Amino acid sequence: MYNLTMKKIAGIVLAGGKSSRYGLNKHKFLIHYQGKPLITIIIEAIQPVVDRIVILTGPENSEIKQTLINFSFIEYAIQHKPLGTGHALLCTDYIFEKTQTTILVSYADKPLITTKTLKNLIDSHIKNNADITVATAILANPGSKGRIIRINGRFSKVVEAKDADEEILKINEVNAGFIVCESESIYRELRKITNNNASGEYYLTDVYAEYLKDGLKINLVEIPPEESCDINTIAEFKRVEKWIKTVKKEN
Repeated sequence: MYNLTMKKIAGIVLAGGKSSRYGLNKHKFLIHYQGKPLITIIIEAIQPVVDRIVILTGPENSEIKQTLINFSFIEYAIQHKPLGTGHALLCTDYIFEKTQTTILVSYADKPLITTKTLKNLIDSHIKNNADITVATAILANPGSKGRIIRINGRFSKVVEAKDADEEILKINEVNAGFIVCESESIYRELRKITNNNASGEYYLTDVYAEYLKDGLKINLVEIPPEESCDINTIAEFKRVEKWIKTVKKEN
């Protein structure tokens, strides 16, 4: 792998829980897309740009481990209770908190992301000496994705669609689902977020407000819209190829 600094770079893939919206008693990211499980595709995209990869799962992870049995380098961390994405990332603190590591964080259901885009995210993060870098995308129909809120052009926060009012839902810039951060600060900031929201969960996106409060540098990087795709339902899975063409045409 390449590196612009002497710091280690790690990848964390958030793969906890099962998808009730899929209506299947299995992890959605084990569903095959173009002949491979979704989680395998994301690992293959991440592997060239990191030194190590940690998969964050729920306690029932035997299917995941079996699926990834040929990836002998993978490490695992466990989120014992499904308390949200912010809590999920916090469950890796014992691995990285006392190290100096640049961390790339992704979800396991992002089959269209490319190594090139992940490399660009890491490069931008390092070159801008950022504390955290957030990937965004411009979508004509953002749907259920969290909206990026800017004030006078500057990043302010992310509002999840389920917590957004009608005006916020009109915003086309969305949280694309990838961040790059530093081990020295991410876990400290994650411990400050609350679960005062519609889901009663600790949203990873709420950590950005804590970075701003502490005067830390947030860097935004826009990625190709199709690469922000995640798959939450069987219907979305069946429509993904059509969705890609629509997104590319609209943008």
